[in-house]
Amino acid sequence: MSYSSLIPLLKKTGSPLTVEAFQARINIVFHDHEALHYDAMHQDMWDSLQEQINLLVDDWYEYQEPQQHLSLLDIGCGTGLSTQKLLHSKVGQNIDEITLLDTSSVMLQQAEAKAKMWNKKYTIVNSDIATLKNQYDVIMVCSVLHHIPELADFLKQIDGLLKPGGIFIHLQDPNGDYLNDVVYQQRLQQYEQLVSTSSPKKITDFFPKSAKHWINRNLGRKNYIDRINDQLLAEKVIRSRMTADEIWSVTDIHVENKFNTINKGISAVFLKEQLRNFQLIKQRSYAFYSVLKSDLPAELKSNEDSFCASNEYNGRNVSCIWIKK
Repeated sequence: MSYSSLIPLLKKTGSPLTVEAFQARINIVFHDHEALHYDAMHQDMWDSLQEQINLLVDDWYEYQEPQQHLSLLDIGCGTGLSTQKLLHSKVGQNIDEITLLDTSSVMLQQAEAKAKMWNKKYTIVNSDIATLKNQYDVIMVCSVLHHIPELADFLKQIDGLLKPGGIFIHLQDPNGDYLNDVVYQQRLQQYEQLVSTSSPKKITDFFPKSAKHWINRNLGRKNYIDRINDQLLAEKVIRSRMTADEIWSVTDIHVENKFNTINKGISAVFLKEQLRNFQLIKQRSYAFYSVLKSDLPAELKSNEDSFCASNEYNGRNVSCIWIKK
């Protein structure tokens, strides 16, 4: 069980909750606080997200011509950015109805602000996947799978919500099958060496992060991690503060870090085992130097494009498009 990785942190923070309730509440509070700044914080994702969605949509068209009047379900829609990018792809004109689902009401406020500009029929659902009853032509999950503790159960629910012949798209998750790949590790070292030699050091760079954070908090300069802790303490979800890394180990439960060495990314091999009622149209990868293209030095950007074009699998992120049989 993925929840087992959280038990030491549950005990450390003195939380009175079950591990399931602990994970669910921290995930919602985290995304509520991140919502107002999400698009600005993740501007590095904007261009690469459109590129990857365009590639997956091209794979769809190559496999078969999409139908008209499609219904779309965006699970964990966040600020609605991924749906907006899908609408900007060539299949966007085929989508008539959109359901935006998220457990964060604040994220949904941002998503609805975008949806009002799409000239499409849309529905906002502030809940989790278990409450949905309808079936859809297309289901998209972007930067979501690595947040889901019990992926096998989640994928069964996807199967139930997708019509026969429907399309399932997922992207923006850590590539669990290739994070230890030798070539990927060599590229990672190459990127880190370039960055370390090109970025001048400031004196504050030599201070421990924990020390800088403590100083800022005690000077009244709170960041969103402080505000998340404030809310969790007020709600009695936790009894002692959590570091940013500890919070991320709860929200990004399938991303390996020093608090979580059990769950290591999203495995396409695992997905194929679970999605027995689906046919994989195309598997793709990107972020071949561990970061998205907009963050790469100029000398590496053309390499990233080349690796994407040749459809190499050993990037940091994985994406796939499937059709339900």
